[in-house]
Amino acid sequence: MSTKVAKPAKVAIIGASGTYGTGILARAEEIGVEAVVITRSPHKFKDVKPTTTTVVEAQLDEEEKLKEAFTGCDGVISALGDDRKKRPKTHNLPHVWNAMKAAGVNKYIGMGSGPMMMPGEKPGGFQRAVHPLLSVLKLFGVDLLEQNEWERDSLLMGKNGAVGITWVLTRPVRPTRTPFVGANVHKDKRGPMNCSIYDHGDFCLYCVASSEWDKLAPHVSSGPQPKKK
Repeated sequence: MSTKVAKPAKVAIIGASGTYGTGILARAEEIGVEAVVITRSPHKFKDVKPTTTTVVEAQLDEEEKLKEAFTGCDGVISALGDDRKKRPKTHNLPHVWNAMKAAGVNKYIGMGSGPMMMPGEKPGGFQRAVHPLLSVLKLFGVDLLEQNEWERDSLLMGKNGAVGITWVLTRPVRPTRTPFVGANVHKDKRGPMNCSIYDHGDFCLYCVASSEWDKLAPHVSSGPQPKKK
């Protein structure tokens, strides 16, 4: 799957300096999608392509700045992390969603995590292996899924500013920097755990332009890597 089939004209990217965010921005620049990077640290983006990428310095609770930055975008892609102490999603996403709607943008692509479950979903082998450990950690006050599940529940229930948002949540597991080959995506089963950040970025861009995966949280992995010659 490639956004050469369906790609947006313009997207806003949050968390573009992180592991997966780097792949989203790189893929956008590679295929000519205009990108608006929202960041507190513009010095991290000195090497972006000025012809396709605009860097906007803003805090994620500055809704007026976000509204201005989002205006004209086809969607917003968030690669915010799930730090359970800083709680970046809980603190920031309500402002992001409010600003999106104020700007007339309703397509949101977010990121969950591989162990995160959707309602009615049967756990796969990876989830069955991981969840007992996560349950034990939770007994000691360490909830590693809290931020991702908060984002999921907000979108599913239309809470915390998410009402009216059309969304897709991706669920990659192990990021790699292998070359782009095209993402494999599954609704309720998992392929290989490895996921190139460029394959993942391509899929996120595809989802902005397409309704194929709306209201779903697909598992995303990389296709077979080309054989070494």
